[in-house]
This record gives sequence, C-alpha cells and structure tokens, in this order.
Amino acid sequence: MESRFFDTEQVRLHYVAGENGRFPPLVLLHGTTNRWQDFAPILPALTAVFHVYALDLRGHGLSGRVAGGYRVVDFAADVAVFLQKVVGQPALLWGHSLGGLVGIAVASQQPAWVRGLVVEDSPLFLRRANVENGSPRAYAFFRTVHAAMGLPAAQMAAQLTAALPPERAAGIPALVERLPFVDPDVVQMSFDSSLMDDFALDDCLYQISCPTLLVQADAQAGGALLNEDVVAVLGLLRNGRLHQFPNTGHAVHAERPLELAKIVRDWGLEIGD
Repeated sequence: MESRFFDTEQVRLHYVAGENGRFPPLVLLHGTTNRWQDFAPILPALTAVFHVYALDLRGHGLSGRVAGGYRVVDFAADVAVFLQKVVGQPALLWGHSLGGLVGIAVASQQPAWVRGLVVEDSPLFLRRANVENGSPRAYAFFRTVHAAMGLPAAQMAAQLTAALPPERAAGIPALVERLPFVDPDVVQMSFDSSLMDDFALDDCLYQISCPTLLVQADAQAGGALLNEDVVAVLGLLRNGRLHQFPNTGHAVHAERPLELAKIVRDWGLEIGD
C-alpha cells in the first residue's frame, strides 16, 4: 500500500492505495479514534481483488484537523470530493462504525459516485437516540478517552486501565498508541452527539439507491448494530442485505477477516458485473 495525500481545499487527507486488484475500486472508512491501519488484517484479501483506497478521516491519523468540524456531514463532504478527484469513478464504500454513518451520508447525497455500500456494525441506534441514551457503554468510553487525551503515554494507559471495564483492557495499548493521532474534538463530538448535527439518518437511508450490505456483530460481544435498528433500516433501504456474525465483536473485519472479505468480495463483484 502506497501512502499519499490529497487536499480537498478544506482539509489535507492522508490515504493509502493498493492498485493490484481488479475493478471495482473500494474505499475503506474507519471508525472513531482509528485510522487506515485498522483494516490491516483484511487488506491482503481485499487488495487481491479490489483497487483499494483506505482513508484517514479528518482529525485522525495523518490527516489534517478542523476544530469542531467532525460532524458526519463534514466527513462525508471530504469523501465525496475524494471519490470525484482521486478515485475518479463510482466505487464501493465500506465503512466501519463511524465510517458506516459517513458512507450512508455519501451514498444518499452522491448516488452517481457510489456503486455499493457496506455498513459494518455502525451505531444505527443514532436514528432514534443520542449516544448517551442509545449506548451508555459507548458514551462512557468516549468520555473516559477524552479525559485521558493529551496525557503522557504511561499516565494515559494507567488512567484508561483504571476507568475502563476489564473487557477493554486488551485494547488499551493500541488505543494509547493511536490517540495522539486523533483530534480531541472528534471524541468530544462523539459523546455529546453533535456529530449527528444536520444528518437525518432515516431520511438518508431512504434515499440510498445502491445495493447496501449490513454487517452485524453480536451485541452481547460489543456490537453496535442492534436488531431493532436492522429491522427498521432494511425497511428503509431499497436494496438492502444483511449478514450477521454471532459471537463476534464490534470490529468484524479484525476478528473474522477472511470470512468477511469473501462475503464482501463476492457481493462486490456481483455488483460490478
């Protein structure tokens, strides 16, 4: 994967590209506090088939920062320009968590540029609740992370270890490593729900015309896409499909990379035909 930069005229975005795959192009959009490397476990399987682009969303990784500019619609505006100016043809979008919300916004607003959309375990409860009410667990996580940002690494690790539930312990070293690459405003806007300002999720879902694949993790294992929202969302989508992963946590692409890659590969090539 080759590291590159692109200026949207609003912010400078970092991305990597793997050009060995065949048509169609696939653009990967990560979740909150992550960066393109989050897709590393699944990239080898994807680059063998697709021309892959993996972005650092604004405020993450090596991309630029825009104070207070981390609404879903802000991320989506960047991705729309990226599709038009860098990819240059209709693409598949694959968004994990926050990235899935961004993909929904782009697909609804830029139908000519989105061939298909993968929504991987995104918090679609935000269609009916804010973060605090819809997922107290996510709300507490983001507030805890925000309070620790800017601390020296050892102190940050100690504070996160003391404050987060035991099941989060294994992920704390990676979290500490990547948080210096995240604008604190990203996390603030995640727990105060201002990331959803000017983004009517149900309206956008109804407007999507491209094939859409919902990937659902297991709520008991930390999944964010809940059954009641799956039912509602499939009713809103014109061409929606669901694949569930029992006993799998929020990052399906990391826990089940080969299985998920095959599902998306077969689905994507079907769309490309």
